[in-house]
Amino acid sequence: MLQKLLLESKKFLPRNNLPYQRYFIKENKIKHRLTIITGQRGIGKTITIAQYINSHKDLNALYVSMDSFIVGELSMYEIAEQFEMMGGKLLCFDEIHKYSNWSQELKSIYDNFPSLQIIASGSSALEINKGSHDLSRRAHILKMEGMSFKEYLELTLDISLPTLELNDILTNHQDIAFEISTKLEQLDKKILPLFKRYCEVGYYPYFLSINDDEVFFDMLQENINISISSDLLFVYPKLDGNSIKKLKLLVNVIMESVPFVPVIEKLKTTLEIGDGRTLKEYFIKLEDAGIIKLLMKSSSKQISKLEKPEKIYLNNTNLLSILDSQIGTVRETFFLNSLSVKHNVTYPKKGDFLVDTKYLFEIGGKNKGFTQIKDIENSFVVADDIEIGFKNKIPLYLFGLLY
Repeated sequence: MLQKLLLESKKFLPRNNLPYQRYFIKENKIKHRLTIITGQRGIGKTITIAQYINSHKDLNALYVSMDSFIVGELSMYEIAEQFEMMGGKLLCFDEIHKYSNWSQELKSIYDNFPSLQIIASGSSALEINKGSHDLSRRAHILKMEGMSFKEYLELTLDISLPTLELNDILTNHQDIAFEISTKLEQLDKKILPLFKRYCEVGYYPYFLSINDDEVFFDMLQENINISISSDLLFVYPKLDGNSIKKLKLLVNVIMESVPFVPVIEKLKTTLEIGDGRTLKEYFIKLEDAGIIKLLMKSSSKQISKLEKPEKIYLNNTNLLSILDSQIGTVRETFFLNSLSVKHNVTYPKKGDFLVDTKYLFEIGGKNKGFTQIKDIENSFVVADDIEIGFKNKIPLYLFGLLY
């Protein structure tokens, strides 16, 4: 059986070794003996693993998808044991959330085969710290994001752009925007149409293989359905059919009015849920699955069973393309999605977003003014539809260059 897995692995690598490397590879994030990559469906985890293997050709490597029929009766531990006996050095398990005992077996593999480097990937909702098989002290846990606007530009235009820090944007945004605009003009391109296109289809790498936007949007809807009906069910086996039905209904309710302001008692009635804690757990599960993003009060560091989010957004702007969304919602969703990768974003008393408890942002179009955040220290207007800003008015698209 292992020979079949080795053969399948050799076929897999050239098919998925795309030339453009995502930030996970460029930033050398995969460097521990046990790395677990989580992330929502369709953002490129599998291709990233293939690229990592291909960039380490000196290692005897094996890629195994745990939802493949070829795995058969072999356990993860048995695969590791046989591969290590053959001199294997790099073992990659994909879709581990579809294997019921993955946590215990990864722990055993890590402890018993010190010569193996292990990479595993699975759903965002993986419970890494669950029970006695807590892997948090053994594994380096990495959450992978979808394509940033920077990566979209690099991939589609074959150019190289700098990765910015938030402070770079706040203090030097005019020069940065001018350099980017000049670079694109040399290619006869304009930044604003490219940004609009990214917001529609650029977050998920597989858009490149689809020439029809309607097909792409249909796939996004199907991904939401599979994430709830399949991925969450694998991670949380105690969920039953009724729970899945309610999770889908909750997503539909949120989509009808994003950004959604939750009224717990009303939602409990709509979903026929008796306990508010169950509803808040549903919020967390949907966020873990990469479907929504929860915006908490500035006084709240993280959601707990006693707290409710102030607003609920969809995870990224591409998901909004399924709907007839207002442009304001698209702008806010882009900002929240881009900033929350490396920063703490919360809901302030004034303005739209507070970042790292220090910087206040108001999001809008090119005519957006400072009225709502006037005289507040470290406050900024983030404006869409402008190429270059002025003083504390910053182009929205620049925040897509943070990774």
